[in-house]
Amino acid sequence: MRRKTRETDVTVVIGGEKVEIDTGVKFLDHMLETFAKFSGMNLVVKASGDLEHHLMEDVAICLGEEISKIEKRGIRRFGDAIVPMDDAVAICGLDFSGRGYLVVEGELGDGEVKECNFIHFFDTLCRKGGINIYVQVKGKNPHHKMEAMVKAISLAFRKALEKVGEDYFSLKGIL
Repeated sequence: MRRKTRETDVTVVIGGEKVEIDTGVKFLDHMLETFAKFSGMNLVVKASGDLEHHLMEDVAICLGEEISKIEKRGIRRFGDAIVPMDDAVAICGLDFSGRGYLVVEGELGDGEVKECNFIHFFDTLCRKGGINIYVQVKGKNPHHKMEAMVKAISLAFRKALEKVGEDYFSLKGIL
């Protein structure tokens, strides 16, 4: 998926044969590489833009739209994870419900990226991807809290996408 605006130029591809991330925002690159590794998903992200906020938002839009295209028939649908990282811990529950919603309990603090941009990235990802994520984060170091959160979301994502049957895991018959 490609999104080109006056502010950004973003391309995101899920699947393929490699992980290749280059957004120009080192911490975002690190978090996307972490997401790819822990979710078990090959991911290519190429992005450039004017402001950190616009870049992170547009990467989340593209990634969310790509996630929304993943076949949901036969997946576990729900995933969870607890990830400790030094002084921090993140607890995540995730649902591929088709209804995007994010709840974050706990303060992250500003680190290499602003907390508001980090949360906005995941809120946008949830809304565009149709994913419901609840995450609780505790700790002292903003970097550790953010990274633990990404790892917990990624592991829950991996678990939720595991194939466990042939039909949708929903009484509605569809996700």
